[in-house]
Amino acid sequence: MHRNTLLRHIFSARQNPAQLAFAGIGLLLGLVLMLLSFQLYLQIKRVLKPEQANPEYLILSKKITLGNTLMMGRADFSAKEIESLRKQPFTKTLGAIVANQFEVEAFGEGNLPFYTELFFEGVADELLDVDTDDFRWKPGDTMIPIVVSQDMLNLVNFGYALSKGLPQINKSTVGLLKIKVRIRGAKGEAIFDGKVVGFSERIPSILVPESFMLWANQNIGRGEPENPARLVIRVDNPANPAVAAYFESKDYQINQERLNASRIGGVLQVVMSVIGVVGLCFVGLAMVVFVLTFRVMLAEAKEEMKLLLQLGYTSSMIGSYLMRFFFVFVGVTALLSLALLYCLVDRLTQYFIQQGLSIQPGVDGVVWLLGATAIFLIFVLNTVIFRQIVSKAT
Repeated sequence: MHRNTLLRHIFSARQNPAQLAFAGIGLLLGLVLMLLSFQLYLQIKRVLKPEQANPEYLILSKKITLGNTLMMGRADFSAKEIESLRKQPFTKTLGAIVANQFEVEAFGEGNLPFYTELFFEGVADELLDVDTDDFRWKPGDTMIPIVVSQDMLNLVNFGYALSKGLPQINKSTVGLLKIKVRIRGAKGEAIFDGKVVGFSERIPSILVPESFMLWANQNIGRGEPENPARLVIRVDNPANPAVAAYFESKDYQINQERLNASRIGGVLQVVMSVIGVVGLCFVGLAMVVFVLTFRVMLAEAKEEMKLLLQLGYTSSMIGSYLMRFFFVFVGVTALLSLALLYCLVDRLTQYFIQQGLSIQPGVDGVVWLLGATAIFLIFVLNTVIFRQIVSKAT
């Protein structure tokens, strides 16, 4: 006890409180920034790529350029481009939206006469978001089942109907309308009954069964093979940054709001990485300050150390005292940083949950492991360095 008191008296007089405080604050901030950034990185990654992410259907098209307008060219997808899309790791299902190669006219009879020109597009049943068995057609059927975009119905009700003084119609009313559909093309014409059997939130179009579209194009329309201008793609997670990156690299168009999460998530991951690097730099700088402080302290106490050796002290005794001081100082700082980390994560988790994000509460176990590993490495590295410093000084 007397020996420790003498050592504490000698080295306390040589300590620089400002340098130690600077090193302690740097170590605390560095550990907190590094671990907090890693915690947020994991949370963002889980939000963007949840283990059971809900697949989503996206409508894909190409941008219309001035060349397409002037040269009457089609902005369509080639077989090679479709195959490339199909091979992407984020693609679960891919289907084409088939356009009509004939004219379409719809008209009503009886108490609600009307006439309008339309367009049809065909899509496979499994790509629809309408759960109905009525969306079927085979050659010989006289009735065409039609699925209308919900957006289109809204435009009619809140735009066209209001401006024309016409009554607004709801979904059930639309299904009761008796519609006649005349299709006319290079190979003739035909008249069918039409019935709206559902409304799609997924595909903004007027949809008919793919089987009808293929039959009508071949027997009424031009019957020429055409590349699709629009595709329906089912992706595992639309917030995956790889989805937006691929579409942008190919200059494909898609509903940008659906990809905002991936862009924001990508930026946040970069920001968290930068913060983590800054935290690591703080930790490294704190370690450098510790080493320099101990070097200066031992250099200034050189004469006292010679006297201690003459009094029977050994270099290992002096080194053990300094290491105990270092362990206590770093240990207290590390515990404070972990406590501060827990408080910050708890507050941030509450905020994210209030914003509607599904965030796992508490500090991730991997983050605790990273913190323990970082603190252990700090102890080990500085133990080796301090022993070398003490051995040289004595």
